[in-house]
Amino acid sequence: MATQRKVQKSARLARGALDRETVVAAALEIADRDGLSGVTMARVAEALGGSPMSLYRHLSDKQELLDAVADLAVSEVPAIAKDGRPWRVRLEEFALESRKCALRHPALIEILLQTWVRGPHTEAVGLDMIVLLQEAGFEKESAIRGFMALRNHIIGAMAWEVSRFRGGSEAFARGVSDNFVHADTPADSPFRDLLEVVPEDPETQYLFGIQRLLDGFETELRRIRRRSGPKK
Repeated sequence: MATQRKVQKSARLARGALDRETVVAAALEIADRDGLSGVTMARVAEALGGSPMSLYRHLSDKQELLDAVADLAVSEVPAIAKDGRPWRVRLEEFALESRKCALRHPALIEILLQTWVRGPHTEAVGLDMIVLLQEAGFEKESAIRGFMALRNHIIGAMAWEVSRFRGGSEAFARGVSDNFVHADTPADSPFRDLLEVVPEDPETQYLFGIQRLLDGFETELRRIRRRSGPKK
């Protein structure tokens, strides 16, 4: 797991002390505290005791800064293990670690919803998923589609959780129920059962979705194996 550098917060940085890594770490700290809307070149420069123009020696514009902020957050997700365990066990583990990262850095989800993030850690995560699926027996096209399906599910699920239930899991089931059940909801509507069915822990519901998605992956993998026939 990557270790973030401690952001220097002196009244004025010594000339030449500012570097790209320090700027990005400061921006991530602001995003964690104030949300993505709080991340501006001026705010980051102020946090570092410098001027906005000094940041442009390290980053061309705000978009590059946001890409770097997202990539730094993603770097905290442990790489998918290469330890021989079943492929879906390792993907479930990766999905849970991704959720933890999103809860630590909710601005990451905001950035991912707004733009395609470019960065070495983000790229490595995608490639690791594709390689793992190919090693499991998926054809290249299926592995790529599988990566996109899992990525989109994680981002979508976390966007909902981060925006609605960041305060904790105690009110999760009640919040889900209140979202669907109103005074005019029919008494026999399945929505009336949400409070009894939806778990109080949002991680449990998140993992349910991941597991059902991977069940579908396994069905696809069996189809591929049947089509390929027995190995000679």
